[in-house]
Amino acid sequence: MPKIVDHDQRRQEVLAATWRVIARVGLDATTVRRIADEAGHSVGVLAHYFTDKEDILSSAHLLAFARARARIVEATKGQSSLEALRLAMLEALPLDDERLLEAHVDVSFLGHTVGNAHLRQIRSTSNANSRAMWGGFVTQAQESGEMRRDEDAGFIVDEIQALIESLSIQAIIDPVRMTPEHQVALVSRFLARVSINEHPLPARE
Repeated sequence: MPKIVDHDQRRQEVLAATWRVIARVGLDATTVRRIADEAGHSVGVLAHYFTDKEDILSSAHLLAFARARARIVEATKGQSSLEALRLAMLEALPLDDERLLEAHVDVSFLGHTVGNAHLRQIRSTSNANSRAMWGGFVTQAQESGEMRRDEDAGFIVDEIQALIESLSIQAIIDPVRMTPEHQVALVSRFLARVSINEHPLPARE
């Protein structure tokens, strides 16, 4: 009997291998051959699941975004307002090896959007989805009375995205200084500034 292949699982394996290659050699040096070798498959096998390297990288970026969002949904179940926002922000930061690897993929992908309109559009859509997600948390916190209403929600969302992207980059290039503990502390400082209370949340991971 012919072997039954789980196509979705095979794609996941290839994308996981893609992340590992990007983290090890960088996106410029990442090739379909290297990805295939890392995944333990031939280049021909990869061609059954992806059209080219750009398709693999785009899929890797989208999967990283989807995984982060799924973690946020799980982490914020039963939580509300400012606490939900805090937990969501922590899930988006590279506080462990898995999330650091996702940050490597995201930062590498971002660098290649400059000269590639297709990749730039993918990232633009991801950013819009992120803004909508953060906007929901901010609106909830403002309506509950835990977050200041005299600050524009759009500006707060911009600050959240800027903080997460900046900390992710710094965690990659300067991990000795930008430790998980320091990232958590910076999130707490930010939330303290936009909160009604002076010290709304403890600085914990």
